[in-house]
Amino acid sequence: MNRVDRLMGYLLLFQSRGLMRAQDFSQQFEISERTVYRDIQSLCEVGVPIMAMPGEGYRLMEGYYLPPITFTPNEARSLYLAIAILSAQAKPGPTQDAARTALEKVRSVLPSASRKQVEALEAIINFYSFPKNLLDFDDTLLGTLQEAIQQRRLVHLCYHSLSSNAVTERDVEPLELIYLDKAWILSAYCRLRQEQRMFRLDRIDAIKVRPRETFAPRSPERHTLERGPEPIVVRFAAEIVRWVREDQHYSFVKERAVDAPDSADRLMIYRPRTFRQIKNWLLSWAESMEIIAPPHLRAELAETAAIIAERHSSRD
Repeated sequence: MNRVDRLMGYLLLFQSRGLMRAQDFSQQFEISERTVYRDIQSLCEVGVPIMAMPGEGYRLMEGYYLPPITFTPNEARSLYLAIAILSAQAKPGPTQDAARTALEKVRSVLPSASRKQVEALEAIINFYSFPKNLLDFDDTLLGTLQEAIQQRRLVHLCYHSLSSNAVTERDVEPLELIYLDKAWILSAYCRLRQEQRMFRLDRIDAIKVRPRETFAPRSPERHTLERGPEPIVVRFAAEIVRWVREDQHYSFVKERAVDAPDSADRLMIYRPRTFRQIKNWLLSWAESMEIIAPPHLRAELAETAAIIAERHSSRD
């Protein structure tokens, strides 16, 4: 990033966040704090009223605003695509309406060249989604949890667990909301289990915010994909390999050829946290799939297939 763009970035951060420390700028732009001090001095020399707050950081003098921002063609393109995706993926409601009006406001201030590029994109790009996959940004539960996180309010949950098919009640400290694999998830510190846990919002049967109980700030853990203890080796028939790759399971690890002459079948390795997470997906490939290892999961799938066959046998 060149220095002019970096200085503009300082102003944008000041306007959006208010108080900023030298180390905040240092981390954001990957520069030394000494460079930050020189940049701040340069902004002051060109008339930007930056106030130093001893022991706290820097902020713009109250009442100072940046002139209207102009967008480059690439920025305008990115902004249009982001709003268009949001409009298509959101359920009808205030958020979707706000996205559309925001796009019109952005369009009205774009330079002619950027506006023409956006209009050209509108003519050739569309986003669609099935109704069941639409994001409900205006859901009451989502809004309640957002407010609880911001105010650090303790929340009482009645949660329906997939693994045990039972409902448990617990108090949690809500930390952040995550959208993962078509589902909203609450990351929270669970006081019942004494550790940070993940809760799918569609499995929360009831919620109660405890308005008089708050909790101390706690940094959410950075989550990574949790792998199971043992790999599952699956053989797929050659004629469906392409379609398996297209609809690959999230726990996929790697793929290799079958050690057999003249065979186009492929072996694929998976490591889901539990077999339940991949079992139904494997069954969807029917006779074109075979678990090679481990033996106990091969036996479990065979047992399930036998039950399905029995239930679908001819009846008098």
